[in-house]
Amino acid sequence: MTSIYLDESGHSGDMVNRGTAYDFKGQPYFSLAAVAIEGEPRWHDLIDDLRSRHRVPAGEIKSKSLTSKPRFSADVIHALLDHQAPLFIEVVDKRFFICMCITTFQLLPARLGYRESTKLGFLRNTVADFLYFHSGHDTLDLFVASCMAPGDATLRQSLSSLRSLAQRRSYKGASIQIAQGIAHMVGVVEQDYQDLQATHREPWLEFLPPPDQNKRHKTVWMLPNLTSFTNIYARINRYYGRGLRQIKLIHDQQLELEDILRNGKISAESLGKGTALPFAPSSDYCFDEQAALHFAHSHEERGIQLADVVAGATMRFFRDAQSGAPIAAEIKDALRKLISAGDERRGLGLNQVVPTQHVLNPASF
Repeated sequence: MTSIYLDESGHSGDMVNRGTAYDFKGQPYFSLAAVAIEGEPRWHDLIDDLRSRHRVPAGEIKSKSLTSKPRFSADVIHALLDHQAPLFIEVVDKRFFICMCITTFQLLPARLGYRESTKLGFLRNTVADFLYFHSGHDTLDLFVASCMAPGDATLRQSLSSLRSLAQRRSYKGASIQIAQGIAHMVGVVEQDYQDLQATHREPWLEFLPPPDQNKRHKTVWMLPNLTSFTNIYARINRYYGRGLRQIKLIHDQQLELEDILRNGKISAESLGKGTALPFAPSSDYCFDEQAALHFAHSHEERGIQLADVVAGATMRFFRDAQSGAPIAAEIKDALRKLISAGDERRGLGLNQVVPTQHVLNPASF
C-alpha cells in the first residue's frame, strides 16, 4: 500500500470570497501538494535529522511558521526530489482561475458542443489570458454576482459586460482579434440562451459553474481546492497506470469541504462513463480502479506535514515572484529543481494554473 499525503496553502475559501480589489485577502495564490511516501520510518529519521540541523522545535511542522527558516523548507524539497518521492503539485493564480471559469462556462460552454482537444485548450487559455490582463473589477464582479444570485438579470449583465470589454477600441496587435472573437462568443451564447428559455426552467444555470454545498449547507462556488484535488487525482492515476487499488490518499482534515472533495473524487471516477473526458495532457481521467481517501489531522501524520512544507513554499514563491518581494536563494534553488524535475508525460511535478505570461521555468528566475 502506497500512502500519498495532501495538504494545501493559500486557502481563502471559494472564489466569491475575493477580498478587496481581488487581492483574496493577501492570498492571491493557492497551492495543493501531494507527496507519495514509501518506507515511512526512513522519512521520519530524515526529517528528524533536518529538524536537528536547522534547529526546528519539536512538534508539528507547519509551513507558515517556517518563513524565517527557508533553508529547512528548501532542504525538505531537495530531500524529496533526491529520494525520488513522487510529487504532484498544483499552483493556482486565483484571479486567473476566475477568468478561466468565465471562459469555460460563459464564453465556451460545453453545451454548445465544443469538443475537448488541444485546440480548445489553447483557445481557453488565450481567452482567459486576455480576460486576466484586460478585464476590470466590474467584469469580474458581474460574473461573481451571476454565480451568487443566479438568474436572468445577473447572467445578462455578466454577458453584457463581456461584450463591452470586447468592443473597446484601445486594443492593439493580436488583442484586436481576440477581442473580436470574444464578442462573437458572447453573441453565440446570448442566442443559445434565448433559445433555451422556451424549454428550460432555469436556463441561466447552463452558463454557470456548478456550485457545491459545504457541511453547513452553504453554497460555495469555484473552489480551487476541488479542481486542484481532482486534477492531482487524475495525475496520480496516470502515474500509476490506472492501478490505484493499493493507493491510499490521506488529505489534511477539511471539516467543511470533506464531503465536497469526496463527491469530487467520485465524479472524476465516473467521467469516462459516457461523458467527454477533460483534455489534460498530464492527467488521466479514465479510472479503472479507485484509491481510498481518508482525512487526518496534520499533527498525527508526518506525510501531511511534508506536503504542507512543499505547498507552502510553492505558494509563497509564486506570490513573491509576482509581487517582486525578495525570495531566499535557497527557495529559488529548490523551486528550480522542483520545476526541472517535472515530467508531464507521467503526471509528475508542478502544474501551473497561471496566465501564460506568468508561467515560470528554471531559466526565468
